[in-house]
Amino acid sequence: MILFPVLLGFLISQLVNADPGPPGSSTNPVITKSYADKVFQPLKEQISQLQAEVARLQELASAKQNFTDVPNTHWAYNDIRFMVKKGIITGMGDGKFGPDRPARRSELAVMLVKALELPATGPETDFKDVPRSHWAYAYIAAAQKAGIISGFPGGEFKPDENVTRAQMAVMLAKAYNLEKTGEAADFKDVAKDYWAYEAVLKLADNKISKGFGDGTFRPRAAVRRAEVAVFLAKAMDPARRN
Repeated sequence: MILFPVLLGFLISQLVNADPGPPGSSTNPVITKSYADKVFQPLKEQISQLQAEVARLQELASAKQNFTDVPNTHWAYNDIRFMVKKGIITGMGDGKFGPDRPARRSELAVMLVKALELPATGPETDFKDVPRSHWAYAYIAAAQKAGIISGFPGGEFKPDENVTRAQMAVMLAKAYNLEKTGEAADFKDVAKDYWAYEAVLKLADNKISKGFGDGTFRPRAAVRRAEVAVFLAKAMDPARRN
């Protein structure tokens, strides 16, 4: 950070340029409030100007975070923008977001850890297919420690597999301690003995997911990145639910 040295140098210059004289004299007053105000006022003004400039640049950067494949008419546009501004989800690195691309299990673990602001340093994971060199190791470890994610028989997490809608429902229900209220009707393709039945209904009860127009939830289908943005945005902010 170059800001602090600049400000420190400015402060020193103000003090060095002060007129010499015995403490308490008119040329070298003791550090009183009026003297401090006089010396530090220019510094305060510069800080205010710098803060305004930083805010302007941040807003400008945010305004430029438009994805070529997510026009403002896209059904998930507002929730994708919300997630991007929060720093929870990013694009594909080529100016695109990939809204229809399936989300991987490792990606969802990263998003959940960021959304919940969990510490991603310290925890370790025992998934045998997630080595320390894996790009999402710290996030997967943090999510496992928090009890949000679990693996498969054999000790694997399968980080590069696509997340199914049922798996996403379970992770979100755990992450946000969702309660089942019985307000939503059952989905005709999610039987009561289905392993993720309770989690799916919790999402519906809390108006995070309505399912599809034909009365299905499609639990085995891969969840798309746009859907993840919408579901997670609603889980984070109840005001976005409808």
